[in-house]
Amino acid sequence: MRGSVVAVIFIIVNIAAISIFMMVSTTSIKKSILTEEKLSRESLNSIIEIYYRKNQASENYYNAVSVIPRIDIYTLYALSNYIERVKSIEADSTLIEKPLTFQEYQYIQARITENINKINYTARNYPVLRTNQDYIAALNEMKPIIEDEKKSISIYNDHVLEYNKLTTNPPSSIIAGIMGKLPFLKFETGTNIISQTGHIFN
Repeated sequence: MRGSVVAVIFIIVNIAAISIFMMVSTTSIKKSILTEEKLSRESLNSIIEIYYRKNQASENYYNAVSVIPRIDIYTLYALSNYIERVKSIEADSTLIEKPLTFQEYQYIQARITENINKINYTARNYPVLRTNQDYIAALNEMKPIIEDEKKSISIYNDHVLEYNKLTTNPPSSIIAGIMGKLPFLKFETGTNIISQTGHIFN
């Protein structure tokens, strides 16, 4: 009889210990998911703020180069078109919840950079452009923004990587599912996003 009582007590203690462990683990996982989600959204906001500056700088760049003769008309038109298109996207932290719009935003930004790079390449062999003061000023405005863009995207992708691990790998993915948390898209740039989505957004 005494042995049975001890066995029952042992079982109850173990069940209580497991329950406490599960509660603590679940709370810890929830906190990690919410923290990485918050950091992902905050870093996306940083990217959007940088792109607000980039959009303004892109317009200044276009205004500087569009009056210079013999610049490729197709490239100028494409740059102008993408500058206007990006204005139609409402860019805020909710982009992370709209995969298609988010990808379109990335695609347009990549196309803006691509066309600016094409014009900059032309400048290497075109003294009229290379020595134009308005072009030089526009280029100097754009360069630090491009560097900030690279850094902020790297930070965002690091946080999204951690968040996606929590939302896709068990056991944390089970808790994430209960919380209604889904993986986020990485921020792709350059030829990556253009090759992946060009057939959709071109």
